[in-house]
Amino acid sequence: MSEQTLGSSPKGRSTGEAILIETPGLDELRAGRSSVSQEDLESARALAQLARDQLARDIADIEHASAALRRAEPALESWTGRPSSASAPKTRPLWLLIGVLWVSTALVTAGAVVVIAALAG
Repeated sequence: MSEQTLGSSPKGRSTGEAILIETPGLDELRAGRSSVSQEDLESARALAQLARDQLARDIADIEHASAALRRAEPALESWTGRPSSASAPKTRPLWLLIGVLWVSTALVTAGAVVVIAALAG
C-alpha cells in the first residue's frame, strides 16, 4: 500500500518534512528477486498503457483547443511573426534623447549662472 497525505499534514509532522511513500516489493524488483505475480505485472502494464492513452488524448485536446483559439483570436499570435510596420510605432533613436537631455542641462546651468551673476553683480 502507498502512504500519502492530501490536505493538511498529519499530527506530529511539520509542513516542510518529506512524506515517505512505501511501495512493497520495490526492493525485490530492484534486486532481481521478483515476488510480483504475473497478474500484477499485467495490471501494471495495462495501467501504464491507459496512462499513455490518456496523455495522448489530453495532448490532442490541447492542440484542438489551441487551434480553435488561433481561429477565434488571431491577434494573440503577434509574437510569432514580425510586427507589421503599421501597428508598430517608429521608435526614436536613443542618442536623440541623450542629446536633448544634455542641451536642456546646459541651458539650465547657463540660466543659473546668469541669475547668480545678476544677483551678485
